Amino acid sequence: MSHSLDHPAATVFAPLPREKTFLNAAYMTPKPKASIAALHETVDRLMCPDFGAEDFFDPPERVRGLLAQLVGGDAGQFSLTGAVSFGVSTLVWNLRANPERIVGARRRVIGVDGQFPSNVQGWRRLEEAGFEVVLVPQGPGATEALLRELDERTALVAVEPLSWTDGQRIELAAVAGAARAAGALTLVDVTQSAGVDAPLSEALPVDVVVGAGYKWLLGPYGTGFMRLTPELAARLEPLEASWKNFEGARDFNRLGDYLPGPYSQAARFDHGQSSAFVRLAGWVPALEALLEVGLEEIRAHTERFATAVAEALGEGRYAVSAVGSAQQASHLFRVAPRDAAEFEQQSRRLAGAGIVVSQRAGGWRLSPHVYNGSSDLERLVAALS
Repeated sequence: MSHSLDHPAATVFAPLPREKTFLNAAYMTPKPKASIAALHETVDRLMCPDFGAEDFFDPPERVRGLLAQLVGGDAGQFSLTGAVSFGVSTLVWNLRANPERIVGARRRVIGVDGQFPSNVQGWRRLEEAGFEVVLVPQGPGATEALLRELDERTALVAVEPLSWTDGQRIELAAVAGAARAAGALTLVDVTQSAGVDAPLSEALPVDVVVGAGYKWLLGPYGTGFMRLTPELAARLEPLEASWKNFEGARDFNRLGDYLPGPYSQAARFDHGQSSAFVRLAGWVPALEALLEVGLEEIRAHTERFATAVAEALGEGRYAVSAVGSAQQASHLFRVAPRDAAEFEQQSRRLAGAGIVVSQRAGGWRLSPHVYNGSSDLERLVAALS
């Protein structure tokens, strides 16, 4: 190893146990120190829960603004959902209730076989309403397969920019552009890209962006969002009618007036109890920490780390994803023994060495962050030697 892989921003995060090497940010990231402190402080407030209107309304607005900077778009487009499945279900419910208003006579949903279940199982519920769900094969040819399936029957293309299992990318701009040209909607699940990749371009013709917050966006479990274009939002009805989503809700004296208008366009689609005091208290400083470190810095560090892994392991007993190529993420990649018979034994060695990774289809998904440095690489290489 020619130079240190240690990053100064590692100090943003709470120290990890010395006996652990956590290479699994794609699963659930360790949290920044400021986030942990805010969580403890808010939990302490529960002993005397003096939460006022500002606690119900200000943190969600702060989160919307931070998400706009990290994901791309306007703060007023972001709803707080708690999970990808809530955003998907909002669209599914509307497509079942009033498909003609949203997609006309189109009844095909296209995705990629192997993408995360939250972005598949919901669409399958549409089959009961006469929709067809088509999943093209995962892998290097996924973009071309999606483009081949797009036609005048397509209502929606629902994809993720990179595979949650091995980090292989699709050409999102090509797919979204072709979907828009064909008159279809595009939904993108950015759970494994937001918080590392650059914000989505304003020119990218995507109608719905959904994501979970507890991975690369460093939030507590149960955080998430949905971003809708104003044009689509105007054609949809919210899945829930929480008290907090309506005009006048901030004035607790007027709650019994049952005012019909939305509190705001974004809040209109919020899930119930979206203020979630503890969760949002932890998420705000986490999102701020991401902006402090910088997405470009995170990408550069993970690319250096992934390249070092490929150089150390990729020439011998192991196959390593082609990190550094345009089709492969460096913050989420795969290492697998060339001899499949070694997988179980080497998995036990990794676990015994305190190396936390995810097993995926006979290999290991590695997802480093800025808290991973030279000692983590050395421990990984030693365990697999």
